[in-house]
Amino acid sequence: MEQKNNEQKTAQILYITIIMVLLIMAVTVGLVTAANKAMNPAVTTATTTTASSAMSEDAVVTTKAPEVTTADTTAKVIEIVTTEKTTAATTTERTTAVKPTVAEPVEPTLPTFSMPAEGNVSVDFSIDVLVYSNTMEDYRTHNGIDICATLGSAVTAAADGIVTDVYEHPMMGYTVVVSHDGGAETVYQNLDDDITVFVGDVVKCGDVLGAVGESAIIEIAEEPHLHFEMCIAGERVNPLDYIEATEAVMSYEE
Repeated sequence: MEQKNNEQKTAQILYITIIMVLLIMAVTVGLVTAANKAMNPAVTTATTTTASSAMSEDAVVTTKAPEVTTADTTAKVIEIVTTEKTTAATTTERTTAVKPTVAEPVEPTLPTFSMPAEGNVSVDFSIDVLVYSNTMEDYRTHNGIDICATLGSAVTAAADGIVTDVYEHPMMGYTVVVSHDGGAETVYQNLDDDITVFVGDVVKCGDVLGAVGESAIIEIAEEPHLHFEMCIAGERVNPLDYIEATEAVMSYEE
């Protein structure tokens, strides 16, 4: 009997132990489940946060301006300078190509001059050396040449030109001035008062301007002659230097 009681107690203790184990297991399972539930939101939140952070970083990386290195900047500057030089060179070439050719102005040449009267040269051109004047009885310069000719003989234009002045000089008498190409000008003095041209007349070489006279009072002691002067670019020159050599020599030999 006592043994039976002992067996019953042992069985009860075993049942109680089994129930305790089951209870502990149930509690453990419950705790584990609760813990898992509690951990899942954190993981989700962490995952969400991580994803959001990743997206933000992606966004930042996407919107971040590309880095520019010194080498890139130098290359860009070289490219810009090269482009500007090329553009400038092209523009210069185009400007040079388009630029019209301007012809150099052609200076008019002097015409060929002829003797304006038939006769001998009695007094030469002398602007540096003084010559004796029979009328004034002194030594003075002589700005032209004197061509001895018959009183009233024709005085003609030494070259083509335009009559620019006709007047009576107080000392050299009746005067005609003719302008020619090349900046030349011829002056005919000691003429008769019967002058046949007017200012503005266009004359050809050999056209009659007037006649040999005796109107130059400072040369009245000389025989009848034409006092003939020439200027080039406003400077007095020796007419014989511009008259055909054959005519000049003939005027002396006659």
